[in-house]
This record gives sequence, structure tokens and C-alpha cells, in this order.
Amino acid sequence: MFQRTKGSKRKYLAGLVLGLCASSYALASPMAVPGDVVNWEPGKTQVSNGDIVKFKEVCYKAKNRPGSWDSPSANSWFWDVVDCPTSGNPVPNPNPNPNPNPNPNPGELTIIPDGKGGYLMPRSELEAIEEQQTNTELFKLVRSDIATLDNASVEAVAPLKATNPENVRRAESIVDEAMWEYLFPLRNEKYTYTRFLQAIAKFPAFCRTYTDGRNSDDICKRSLTTMFAHFVQETGAHAPSWETSKGVPEWRQGLYYLREMYKSEDKLDKTYSKCSGWQGERWPCAPGKSYFGRGAKQLSWNYNYGPFSEAMFGDKNVLLENPALVADTWLNLASAVFFYIYPQPPKPSMLHVIDGTWKPNAADKAAGIEHGFGATIQIINGAFECNKGAETALAQNRIDYYKLFAKELNLDISGEKLGCANMKPFDTDGAGALMITWDKDWGWNANTPGNKSFRCKLVPYQYAFNALFKGDYEKCVEHHFNVQAYDENGNVIPEGQ
Repeated sequence: MFQRTKGSKRKYLAGLVLGLCASSYALASPMAVPGDVVNWEPGKTQVSNGDIVKFKEVCYKAKNRPGSWDSPSANSWFWDVVDCPTSGNPVPNPNPNPNPNPNPNPGELTIIPDGKGGYLMPRSELEAIEEQQTNTELFKLVRSDIATLDNASVEAVAPLKATNPENVRRAESIVDEAMWEYLFPLRNEKYTYTRFLQAIAKFPAFCRTYTDGRNSDDICKRSLTTMFAHFVQETGAHAPSWETSKGVPEWRQGLYYLREMYKSEDKLDKTYSKCSGWQGERWPCAPGKSYFGRGAKQLSWNYNYGPFSEAMFGDKNVLLENPALVADTWLNLASAVFFYIYPQPPKPSMLHVIDGTWKPNAADKAAGIEHGFGATIQIINGAFECNKGAETALAQNRIDYYKLFAKELNLDISGEKLGCANMKPFDTDGAGALMITWDKDWGWNANTPGNKSFRCKLVPYQYAFNALFKGDYEKCVEHHFNVQAYDENGNVIPEGQ
């Protein structure tokens, strides 16, 4: 009765609902009472941020939403060592033995067996948990910054058009079409000025107006300068002799390559068409398609094409099935803006480094990470170009290009940390370590089928479900616990809707 269907939805019958509810489960997480100290039992105890537990005679305060298997320890992402309270009594966990016939409690999360080995859960409750776990100011800010304009409005953008979005008009005032031609005279013909403006239009946070006193024009100019310098390193001709033969110095040879060298659309590249592991399951390769480098950022691999497609179209399959669009449309430049504004925890976004939203904490400062262009090199390719004791040739290229673009755009970069020679990688103690990935919560619950948690939690590593995309929490729970969501009318929701 609760089969997922592609083209239709099936409703509960009143009698069946009553019958299922009699055997439904409600999540009842054992939580600490304020003022009490809970004795931690691995795999069983569940806490909220700020709760205090006692483990091996040491007390800890919970942070970053630990799961039931995240046992307390010193220097943990999830715990701080604290003095044991002098008031409040340690309390044992509730009886861990499951109740074979639990009754649903109003207001608790409902889990209904579907009669076929799986389970049904209401979407409203899954959405409520997702909202609760991502309800922080930083999370809201990041989600706001990655918001996109609809594609019809993007494609209506054209140079000097009065109806262009505000952020596009600001970018036009800094780099007009004549300047674009001058800065990138050897670019591939697919990198048009119109597509440059459309790429900016897609992401309203890029070159936006700041209302908190920050200089919007300066931030826009600094963002463009940063992005242009990286364009040259990633897609430039790198032909020093052309300064003499063509009159074009190396720093103006950016956007020369549209596709990765020696790759073409009419020849399957076996290296870039392998999709395995959880990445292949989440973003499967389309038959006959290769995911080699395309566009200004040289977007590569299925696990980058899939998320980019979801951000651009709300559908992973558009670019997995048509990867050439990343080269042949305005997506060739939008892919670079996408990479600029998206965080890659523990790395912050390049936008937040440049506009000052990211503020280095003690761990960042100890690693030598500061505001400035150097931090963006660490974000892009730090493992190969940074923390070598001296600037690598590649990092020095980027720095040189940045200086020349800054001079051309009349940008003051005095006092800015440009290099990364002694800059260690971002890590999970840094200010950019926002957890944006959902994975299975391995917690134990006495009142659920199989004593499983039927929950996902935020984790500090990459996985298939991105918490920046609303709805991925539901996908995570469905994937790990054989669950289907249903709506307020009792309709089982088809996959992907």
C-alpha cells in the first residue's frame, strides 16, 4: 500500500492507518535534565549541546551535537572537559532493553512499518529535525550566500541592460566589456563577456551590497581580482614567449583553455568515466560520458558535476548526462563562481575570506592562516602549493598574477598576506570548520525498530548528503534506514520529489 511510485501517489486507507498506528514507533531519546550529570554509556546515551556527562570519572560538556557513539575524550570535536558540578546527581541512562510493544506518543517522531521490511516517516518531522540541527546564524548566512537566481532571469542578463541585477551592475562598473577584452585577449570564444555577467547573476551574493559598513565596491573588486588570478593559473596558456610574439604577457593569457588538454567530447576518457563508491552511487556516471576538466575552474569528476548540477538546476542528472554544458554555456564561468562562494569545510569559502565574514581564530592563526589572497591559494590547492617553507612556483604564479590584476583594477593590496609558504592546512579546530554533511547517526534507541536511531547527524567530513541543500536530511534517513517519507495527506512521496 505504501509503494513508492514514479508517476502517482497512493493514499492511506483510514482502516489501514489505524492498524499501522497501533504498531508504530515513536522516537524517545534519553536526554539529560538540566543540572543533572549523565553517566555516559557508549552507543546508548543521547545528549544535546551543553549537556554534561561523566565518563571514566571525568566530566565533559557536549558541543557540535555528538552522537551516541562519539564517546567523550579530551581535545574532541564534540566535547569540552569541565569541572564536575557540585550540585545535581549523576543519573543512569533509561533501561536499554527495548519495549517490544511501544505505543506512539503524540509529538514524538513517528516510525511506521510499511509491511514490506521498510518504514514510513512523515516529511514534516524530518524537516523539523533538519531545521533544528541547522538553525545557527553561520549556517543561515552560508545558505543565504549560496542562494541562486532562477535560470530564466540569468539568461536575460546582457551588457548594460537596465534590468540587470544589482550585483551584475556593480561588476559591470568595475570590469566593462572593453576591459574584459583587454584582460583576456586570448580567451576561448566560449568565454564571452555576456556569460561572465550571467555567471555573476546566478549568485546574488557575489558583488552584492553589504549593509553593515563594509565597502561593497572594494569587496567586489577584490573578488574579481582574486578570481581572475586563479583563472590564469588554471586555464592560462602559460606561454612567456607570447609577450614578444603576440604582445600578450602571461598574466593576460587566462581562459585560453576551455576543456582539459587533450580531451574532447567525442572520445570517452576511461579515467574520468569511472564512478565508484558512495560518490558513484550518489552521482552515477551516465553511459558514454566523461567528467574531465571543463570551464574556468576546470570542473572535474562526477562528484563535482553532480553537486554543481543540483545547485544550478535542482537536478543532479542535468550535468551528469550533459557534461559538455559546463564548457559550452554560461556554466563555463558560473562553475568558477560556484567554487568561489561554496565552503569546503574545514575550509571557509573564498568569498568569506575576502569579504571578512570568516574571522581566523586561534587555531587558524597558529597555522599561519590570515585574511588575504594567500588563504585562497590554500583553499584551491594548498596541499601542493602551500606550507613548503618557500613559495612554490605555482603559488608564486598566482601571486604575480594577482598583483598585476590588482594594479590594473586600481585595487590597494598593501599589507595583505599574499603567499602561503608557511601556511598550514585548515583543520577542524579552525573558524571555517562548519559541519555541512549528513551521515548516519549510529545511536541506539530502546523504542525503535531494531533499536536504530532513524536519524542522521552533521559530521565534519565529506559524504553524499549536503546539509546546505534542504531536503538532503530526508535523503540521508531514507538511504540509511530504508525509509520513505509521506506528506500531510498520507501520500507516499515519490523519489526525488
